[in-house]
Amino acid sequence: MRQLTGARLVSGAALLWMACVTFVVAGHAQAPRTVWSGVYSEAQAYRGEKVADKSCIGCHGPRLDGGDSGPKLVGDMFLANWSSQPVSELFDWVVETMPADAPGTLSKEDAAAVLAYILQLNKMPAGREDLPGEHDALSKIEFVVEKP
Repeated sequence: MRQLTGARLVSGAALLWMACVTFVVAGHAQAPRTVWSGVYSEAQAYRGEKVADKSCIGCHGPRLDGGDSGPKLVGDMFLANWSSQPVSELFDWVVETMPADAPGTLSKEDAAAVLAYILQLNKMPAGREDLPGEHDALSKIEFVVEKP
């Protein structure tokens, strides 16, 4: 076994450091985005509350905590139903099937705002930017119950 000289050791350490920096800068070491990453804005959640008050309250009740014909959109059971899925799954479901009396009539912007409101009601933190209203962008955000 060969012994490393001081110069070789420093050179090797420098190469390892450069590889690590390149890996991080390239984005490969980033943690996946989750609903706990501040993926919606307070203003968007407020807009979502207004949309929910018009389009969702009839089935899901006030503050979306369950109504006569719609399930709760807050709490453990709701969270468990969507856990470990990309947010795009919930978004697509809302866009395609809601409101129940007029499926597919919510705009993507309104559906994203309602999702922001749902995240807020489920105590997930707001961030600086709105939740996107596009499937591809939302597929990169994971819906997880437990705060990382």
